[in-house]
Amino acid sequence: MASEKIKGLICVIGGIILHLFLGCFYLWGNIQVYITSYLHKHDPSITLEDTNVVFVLLNLGQTLSMPIGPLLFDYLPVQLIFIIGASISIGGVFISSFVTNLYLYELMYPLCFGLGIGFCYMPAVMCGWEYFPQWKGAVTGSIIAGFGFASFIFGFVSIAITNPDGEQAELKVAGGKIFSTESPVSSNAPSMLRIMCGIWCVFLILALLMIHRNTASLVPQIPISSARMHSNDVALTSMAEQAQDTSNSDYSNEPTLGEALRDYRVYYLYAAMFLASSFPYFIASSFKTYEQIDLHDDRFITLVGSLGAVTNGLSRGVWATLMDFIGYKKVVMGLLTLEIIIAFTFVAVHEVKTLYLIWVLASFSILGGQFATLPTLCGKIFGLHTGGKIFTIIFSTFLIVSFANYIFATMEARGYIEYSTLFYILGLMATAALCMIFFLDVSPHVKTLSSKDHDKQRNDNKIEEQLVD
Repeated sequence: MASEKIKGLICVIGGIILHLFLGCFYLWGNIQVYITSYLHKHDPSITLEDTNVVFVLLNLGQTLSMPIGPLLFDYLPVQLIFIIGASISIGGVFISSFVTNLYLYELMYPLCFGLGIGFCYMPAVMCGWEYFPQWKGAVTGSIIAGFGFASFIFGFVSIAITNPDGEQAELKVAGGKIFSTESPVSSNAPSMLRIMCGIWCVFLILALLMIHRNTASLVPQIPISSARMHSNDVALTSMAEQAQDTSNSDYSNEPTLGEALRDYRVYYLYAAMFLASSFPYFIASSFKTYEQIDLHDDRFITLVGSLGAVTNGLSRGVWATLMDFIGYKKVVMGLLTLEIIIAFTFVAVHEVKTLYLIWVLASFSILGGQFATLPTLCGKIFGLHTGGKIFTIIFSTFLIVSFANYIFATMEARGYIEYSTLFYILGLMATAALCMIFFLDVSPHVKTLSSKDHDKQRNDNKIEEQLVD
């Protein structure tokens, strides 16, 4: 048992390492100006407005492939799933480093990177669940904390490679400022992408060596009764005890994917997460633009972004672990209450740097908590394997949120809506989400026994009686 826990711990650490690679999904906010400067050097018509769509395409790629990883989890070795996903991601980014055409770049970098991330995201978490089924929250939070920390770590790596002298972008284009065509920064972007691809390959190798499925959880359950557990047959008793120890996942009691999709809570959660995540997602993606309107402090922007990435990573582990102790509803209702307060007061505090920093970091923490608690809840309601699949379906709501935020940002930039009005709308959406979570039933899905299940249960009882006799 101790050796299994050690293997499980190694597996979780491997999952964290893998998610440090996958979490470079959020790196685009750090490198957009470098990539845009490089593309602008080859095509002067390309501006920051043209590359804003990259983050939406990243979300699209990840959302499309998220269900594939858990589906393959039951049929392929998990290492092969990681190799397939990482090959798509790393290969796409590597090829994009040689591309100067905007549309081809948008095909190779965001779509390929996002597609590969979706393959690997949940299988790493599900492997950890197999070792620690009673601590799904802590496992989920620990692993996807790596996803949150990645942009903080690789943000410094990208700066060190692309802009080691700290040069400031001065060329004004639509959407902001980029580096001039004469600046060495404009030429360093391809090298930065290739070096990071090499680092990601090292992370992948480490993850492949460390992440393994818990074979004990794959053993079919042996029906256990008090009679068998107290049998005089030592071998039989030992077998029963072992079966009891290795049946933590309760795989046989899980609903099938089709049964789970007939549960209204899948669609209820889908709507609730759209309402709940819209505000923190908007702040996480737009705080730089909003901050520059009133404060004009590049160093402060960098500080907010760096601390935001750290907060996003740390909060995932904290909120998901707390869920193991006090439950999903209390954690998420607390997060939503905080979100509502922040949304309705953001306009009042944004001119005070200290308060602005606290409000933005709290928003990052809320977003991290929502990302960490949702897969854990799906695992608790629908089981280890089916829960992972259901999460990837609900996850697609974040694509809609990303697209909605893109529209909101465009409307604000063109003067169709004020930030203050937008924040009030997002605050009302969070209020609606709070009401929905209050009435949410979080009890485990009750599997409906088919005629085959009843026949199997009767056969198990007969075998049990024969063994006892």
